[in-house]
Amino acid sequence: MSIDEVLAVLKKAESEDPSPSSGRLFAYVYETGDENIRKVAREALMMFGEKNLLDFTVFKSAIFFEREVVKFARELMHGDDKVTGSFTFGGTESIMLAVKAARDHYRKKEGRASVPEILAPVTIHPAFSKAAHYLGLKVVKLPVVETKADVNTFNEMVSDKTALIALSAPNWPYGTVDPVGEISEIALDKDVLLHVDACLGGFILPFFEMLGEKIPKFDFRVEGVTSISLDVHKYGYAPKGSSVVLFRDAELKKQSMYVDVSSPGYVFVNQAVLSSRPEGPLAAAFAVISYLGVEGYRSLASKILSARGKIYSGMKRLGFKSVGSVESSILSLYSNSDLLGFVNNMKKLGWHLHLQKGLKEYSIPDNIHLTLSPVHESAADDFVMDAERAMEMEPEVDSIQIQKMVERGEFGEIIRGIEDGRIDSSVIPMLLDAVPEDVAVELIKNVVIEWFR
Repeated sequence: MSIDEVLAVLKKAESEDPSPSSGRLFAYVYETGDENIRKVAREALMMFGEKNLLDFTVFKSAIFFEREVVKFARELMHGDDKVTGSFTFGGTESIMLAVKAARDHYRKKEGRASVPEILAPVTIHPAFSKAAHYLGLKVVKLPVVETKADVNTFNEMVSDKTALIALSAPNWPYGTVDPVGEISEIALDKDVLLHVDACLGGFILPFFEMLGEKIPKFDFRVEGVTSISLDVHKYGYAPKGSSVVLFRDAELKKQSMYVDVSSPGYVFVNQAVLSSRPEGPLAAAFAVISYLGVEGYRSLASKILSARGKIYSGMKRLGFKSVGSVESSILSLYSNSDLLGFVNNMKKLGWHLHLQKGLKEYSIPDNIHLTLSPVHESAADDFVMDAERAMEMEPEVDSIQIQKMVERGEFGEIIRGIEDGRIDSSVIPMLLDAVPEDVAVELIKNVVIEWFR
């Protein structure tokens, strides 16, 4: 293919995707609307895209960038000079390193069980289950009270099998911050490591606090916190592939690393899970942080608070209520209307939002999930106006229709409908709720293989 032909194919593929900068997405991207951020990030990506983070003794710019990015993250999390960290390509990778450090720390203690455990609330991110799957641990999920980890249950469940307690600031489903301070006292008393997943909140909650919001302490100001993950590619507004994991001391970071000195090829040193990886995302993270600085981030945080106020008040007028308290940049809303039909109607009007299945055992209803970005400040009024229209529209697909298809076992038809766009992917939680978990997992794997065949 010629260059022009290749570019034409790229353009065609791009045209099938929603625009990340439109303000009509409420997940996956964190958009500011600032073209200068995009410009400085792209320049950095291109300038350092061909350099390899595998060997920082060759590409020494990587050492400079990582020091600066980790330093900024450390200061946000109120860490002292002993706090150290690593740059990773995403929150899952950051969490995997924290879990590896906890596992290896646990193994050093005598008389420990062969399968160490992670204690976490049911709202914890699936990355912990993924890390446990890869690294040979077990996740024990505990109840929540009003969407937050239950302190009493953690106190009861900590044992000599516990390698790590994992909490969220905030959790993804509901945007609420777990009681890190109270549970950290348990961790200190039982001599257990405590990780705070602040992948979502690490680059936004500190600025909310600066703006006068009451944010529960979750960072290194809490004595029992031993590691924190925070994503620069979320509210740090860097390109995808930018995260940081912080450790309270160097010994914990050592246990997160992998080093092999036996190979005849070269000394193999990995601070992260990946080995060869482009330096571009790291350079771009540094560039965006340097461009914005504390004042820039605080200004963008104020836009999110403004957007949150507009959308929340508007949706309340339409009969929606919040699941749990409103503490972060996430709105999780429910109502008596058919949410599946509402989400599908909103998609017709050009908006992309999630439908989350409820947790009946905790009296949490089905709800819609909105992750707010600065760009939503200017889109908020249009969103509320279209939400009112969507509630009046007759949906092509609603909960009753999907439920009947599920009861008839028409899973293939539902999947084909999702694939060709007739049915929105928001039906997936309802679909998976109707079958056993192992069947659901196998079903999804089969669908993914077919889609990418």
